[in-house]
Amino acid sequence: MKILAEAAQETPVVTPEGAERRVLSYGPGLMLVEFTFKPGIVAPMHSHPHEQVGYIVSGALELTMDGHGTTRLGAGGSYYVPPGTMHGVTILEPTVLVDAFTPVRDDFLG
Repeated sequence: MKILAEAAQETPVVTPEGAERRVLSYGPGLMLVEFTFKPGIVAPMHSHPHEQVGYIVSGALELTMDGHGTTRLGAGGSYYVPPGTMHGVTILEPTVLVDAFTPVRDDFLG
């Protein structure tokens, strides 16, 4: 459990695609995560058992999600990914986004 966090003070983990991931606050059932992307990064189509809500703080991306096609989202855009839904992103410009997951992504804590 992490009650308080400052994103700038959290040590990033570099994902296999090259994004920086910072786990922010989380409790037993909910987690907040910041991602920082460079243009051209592609997070390939994948699914997970977690509900996910995302908010684009800055930048732009294309979100592809089963049943919804591909949508361009910029700063201020948000999305919801139901559990088990295939989805992926292509980063169009330097981008910061914040995702909330429930339940907690234990794989992000290791």
